[in-house]
Amino acid sequence: MSGKKHYPIRVPRFAAGIRAQESRTGAGRSWWAREWMHRLEAMGLKGRLGRGKSYALSGQVVSLSIAGPHVAARVQGTRPDPYDVTLDFRTPESAARARLVAALCAEPMLVARLLADDLPQDVEAAFRREGYDLFPGGKLGPGRYDMTTACSCPDYANPCKHTAAVLLLLGEEIARRPLTLLELRGILSEELYDEG
Repeated sequence: MSGKKHYPIRVPRFAAGIRAQESRTGAGRSWWAREWMHRLEAMGLKGRLGRGKSYALSGQVVSLSIAGPHVAARVQGTRPDPYDVTLDFRTPESAARARLVAALCAEPMLVARLLADDLPQDVEAAFRREGYDLFPGGKLGPGRYDMTTACSCPDYANPCKHTAAVLLLLGEEIARRPLTLLELRGILSEELYDEG
């Protein structure tokens, strides 16, 4: 006897949910998709990110909705009922937000590229000038990030593998439509249409 505890292998229940389309789940050819993955990896998700990839690829995320800076999802795990996952992104305060929208709209070509599903690096620079991060993982202090996550699963780790699966699918959405990054920070595409 080695004295090590052996835990049973737990396999999630089958779910015909949203399946990740890329084997690297969003880390495609665009710089912003690669940066999204880099930021997730830098958050120290380690094994949870790998298990999250498995969940994302097998369709365990049964629903996913994005409402500005709030993301809500349901992820099927080993228990009969899916777990509820929420993500809330930090948004710029009103004065900084107004300056960001004005700075973006002052550059018609930049707005045109955004609306054509391209993300100029000038957008990230504009956020930094205002003291905000466009991508997740920015630190607000010891142990505090610019994004909060919660899952109804019993895992003590936060973010857990269910949350990691949602973040990976969100990365695929961002790879296809980078305006989603701005919406997660509270800047809606309609504001760019109205101003631009």
